[in-house]
Amino acid sequence: MRKEFDDLKEMHEYAWRLIVRGTVDKKSPARHPTLGTIGISGMPELRTVVLRAANQNESYLEVHTDVASKKIEQLKWNPNVGIHFWFPSKKLQIRIKATSEIKIGNLVKKEWEKIPNISRISYGTLPTPGTKIQSSFAYEKPANFERFCIIKININEIDVTHLGARHTRALFAKNTQWCGCWLAP
Repeated sequence: MRKEFDDLKEMHEYAWRLIVRGTVDKKSPARHPTLGTIGISGMPELRTVVLRAANQNESYLEVHTDVASKKIEQLKWNPNVGIHFWFPSKKLQIRIKATSEIKIGNLVKKEWEKIPNISRISYGTLPTPGTKIQSSFAYEKPANFERFCIIKININEIDVTHLGARHTRALFAKNTQWCGCWLAP
């Protein structure tokens, strides 16, 4: 565990290493970040998602979802999103501000083919996700490629806070080529 940070580049690289690990390590806290959207009513909506891809060079993340979920309607209305990661043993928080891009159809065919058959049932729930049902199991889960989509999260800002011996916080922004600046924690 880090005691504190005093180098912006090192802090930025460390944060990205933790994020990328979530794409391959099912036990990593980065595997299940919180995704925030703005609901149609204007209220924030939060949910846990599974991180499927992270690319530091191109500054994006990816998650998969059912195209019929409410979050897709929200993203079409307002593509701005937030992502939150918390690493309890490292006492590190990463908050990301980004713009989403919805990918469907032929754009996601290769990714669909990589998904195990048992996991494909997450895309095609009947009735659609969020619909009121009569009892806890009054739904079906057929696999349906037409309902599979990828949310590409194009990162604009990364805010990293470390609760070490002395707290440190830094902001890294795309419009400054990720140079970073220190913020009061």
